[in-house]
Amino acid sequence: MLKPVFILLLGFMLATPMAANAMNIKDYHKKVMTDTNGKVDCAACHGDEKRKTVPDATRCSSCHGAPQDVAKQTQRPADAGHSVEPNPHDSLHYGTDLPCTYCHQEHKESKVYCNQCHEFTYPQMKR
Repeated sequence: MLKPVFILLLGFMLATPMAANAMNIKDYHKKVMTDTNGKVDCAACHGDEKRKTVPDATRCSSCHGAPQDVAKQTQRPADAGHSVEPNPHDSLHYGTDLPCTYCHQEHKESKVYCNQCHEFTYPQMKR
């Protein structure tokens, strides 16, 4: 007769590969990173590196465009004045050089890097 602890351990071991593959991924990325078998392609962002490495910004650019292009897409109207928050992709401090992963997190909640010193809300930011 199998002991309950063994059954629980066996169940965990069998479920682990699926659980590792079902990592918390934002819905909009899950659509493009999941193959026909339902397996998430971690290499799409992480390349051949270890899965826990932070993706290089060129991985983001391959789908979303160059940082300068993203900055143009999020550009604020010139006559908006101070009532509109600055363009987060064209920072007064960093220009377009700040890595995407400073704000945009895939496996946890995204945070506005600038809010370490400022208080911006960026309501359109996908968290």
